[in-house]
Amino acid sequence: MKHCLVVQILFLFCLQKMFANSNSFISNNLVEDYQVSSERYISDSGGKIFINVNVWGFVNNPGSHQVFDGIDIITLFSIVGGPKPGANIKDIKILREFPDSDGKIMHRINLHNFLREGNRSSLINIKPNDTFIVPQKLSSLILDKVGTINTVLSLINLYLQVNRGN
Repeated sequence: MKHCLVVQILFLFCLQKMFANSNSFISNNLVEDYQVSSERYISDSGGKIFINVNVWGFVNNPGSHQVFDGIDIITLFSIVGGPKPGANIKDIKILREFPDSDGKIMHRINLHNFLREGNRSSLINIKPNDTFIVPQKLSSLILDKVGTINTVLSLINLYLQVNRGN
């Protein structure tokens, strides 16, 4: 019985470590603590106007990017190298620096519809200091962690085999 408890604790500890870094980037409680940048528009010597946007999550080049004012989300995702295989493009969150005229600070968009039909009508305008969060699909997360799960199960099996001999 003592061995089963040790195995269960080891297994739960490993699961917690595996999924601690999953893509739950932000909870509804943290929206109020969103850091506001001091600069909304930037211009270069030629008079071109730029804005800063943040792209987090399962894309090829996440981070803060300075882009032309008026850019659309498709061009933005091209700049960041597109979503990685396994990205959940059906549930992309956009967090605004300030609420829209309708009072919304968070929007959800589905790029899958755009890719399937080419219809841009559901895409929203990008504003300065928007933050885009692209989550990873659960199936992709599990497949990424299969090696870790296999290692944990092998260690548990080894532990049980060694203690069975005692």
